[in-house]
Amino acid sequence: MAELTYRDAVIRGIAQEMARDPDVVFLGEDVAKAGGVFKATVGLYEQFGPLRVRDTPISELAILGAAMGAAMTGLKPIAEIMFSDFFAVCFDYIANEFPKSRYMSNGQLKCPLVVRTGNGAGSRSDCAARRSVSPRHCRCARPADT
Repeated sequence: MAELTYRDAVIRGIAQEMARDPDVVFLGEDVAKAGGVFKATVGLYEQFGPLRVRDTPISELAILGAAMGAAMTGLKPIAEIMFSDFFAVCFDYIANEFPKSRYMSNGQLKCPLVVRTGNGAGSRSDCAARRSVSPRHCRCARPADT
């Protein structure tokens, strides 16, 4: 059995899915040439190019809005929010827009996407100030597919 760090497993999993499906795209802050703030996207830009691995402005709302638009047009985006603390900024998309889009469009739209983030001790900053804004205590339920 291969031994991997969590970060390497994340990179490998994303790369495998992107290689398997050309509709999978990756977007977020500093995820392309820089390889991500925690180096969790190293090599993706070189392997898949600038059309499938894209840097975004520093705006969580813009990242998730672009991901939702891409998903509605047939792509399968993986959107990275740099720190889980920033989920509060874009929680309306996560709790309302993504899960309801299929039902609000009477089944005409689908929104297949993944939102990925870093949280906790992996960044060696799991102190009380970070725990107080951690989304790990929140639970989201998505509507069941019919």
